[in-house]
Amino acid sequence: MKYASRSKGWVRIASALMLLSFCALAIVRPYFYLMDVPHVRIRRVTAILGRLTGRSESMVPQAALDSAEAIVDREVRRGAFPGAALAVGQRDRSLLEVGIGRIGWTGRAGLVDAEATMYDLASLTKVVATTAAVMALVDDGRMRLDDPVRRYLPAFSGKGRDQVTIRHLLTHTSGLPAGARIVGTTPGERLRAWIANAPVYDKPGTKVVYSDGGFMILGAAVAAAAGESEGAYLQRRIYGPLGMANTRYEPGEGCEACAPTLSLKDGTPFRGKTNDPLSRKMGGATGNAGLFSSASDVGRFAAMVANGGELDGVRVLKTETVREFTRAQPGAGTRGLGWEVFCREGTVPDARGCKEPYAYGHTGYTGTSLWIGMRTGTWVVLLTNRTYNPRASNRLQVVRRQLFNLLAGEAAKPEIVNDTTEVEQ
Repeated sequence: MKYASRSKGWVRIASALMLLSFCALAIVRPYFYLMDVPHVRIRRVTAILGRLTGRSESMVPQAALDSAEAIVDREVRRGAFPGAALAVGQRDRSLLEVGIGRIGWTGRAGLVDAEATMYDLASLTKVVATTAAVMALVDDGRMRLDDPVRRYLPAFSGKGRDQVTIRHLLTHTSGLPAGARIVGTTPGERLRAWIANAPVYDKPGTKVVYSDGGFMILGAAVAAAAGESEGAYLQRRIYGPLGMANTRYEPGEGCEACAPTLSLKDGTPFRGKTNDPLSRKMGGATGNAGLFSSASDVGRFAAMVANGGELDGVRVLKTETVREFTRAQPGAGTRGLGWEVFCREGTVPDARGCKEPYAYGHTGYTGTSLWIGMRTGTWVVLLTNRTYNPRASNRLQVVRRQLFNLLAGEAAKPEIVNDTTEVEQ
């Protein structure tokens, strides 16, 4: 009897221990889940960025925000990219910031945080950096759109270069080629050689050719007009006032918060330096590429632009400057000044131009994009590192279109990406 009693006692103790084990596993299991799988989320429904504008347009419905998050999450689960950061807002109001997945493919890779994770913006640099700098210089009376480029860069003269204006560079109608010829042993030498020898193949103002080389020259003109590097001017004039703390040119290879964009030959993740080969050869901080930023920071920039140049009571750009730069330019197809424009007629001939623009934005080869609706002021920022060892086919164009249509309530006829150097298959 004593033995039977002891047996029952041990059974009770064993049962209690098993129950405690199951409870502990239930508590700990979610943390193992966070460590082992890529499709985890750091989600923030953000506070209002600025004062309510009082406009009559309704906010984006919560169901649409949830659906947008699900679209991006599905792509992460599918293996199109290891992670992504999504930010959505309307005019000066931020509605959602969410980080989905990780910056790399292993369970040890950092979780994507929309506020802290920095992405290589690639050609999104053209609007968040170079175009923004030109807008500020125009506002400050230090640059004029129809000035010849040689006014700021005297070496850019002769052989058709004298007729190229700042406006031509912004609209990609300069006649310059898509790329750039690299000559010289140092970044400074190479940039100076390109400025002095860049060939003009077409009469300026007659043909749209998306030109990274043109924006490299534009970046140099910005530095000359500002009297300091483009990065320093942007930090002082735009990023600082907007509180964009995680936006800078080439943070460096030691940037643990930076999402990698490719693997080196030995398998080491390449991060903190621009993925763009032309920009790397020119020093990595050029007018066409090299800027890194977070979705939260790009969202603040988008909110400022969508709100007519002001955010949190701080006037960054004049409203009329924002309007001029973001409207379709005559004879430039679907080009604004630096910005790409969505045209309701679809893709249009360069000479005719866009008659019914309804959104503007830009994309980047590494998997980044920013789009703003003209009617509602709704903005959508999606940052990914889709070039980093993708495990599934790339359908980012479709995803961008789905997100914008869902959140801005607009039907996009044209392809999201029209730039020949930015097209993703």
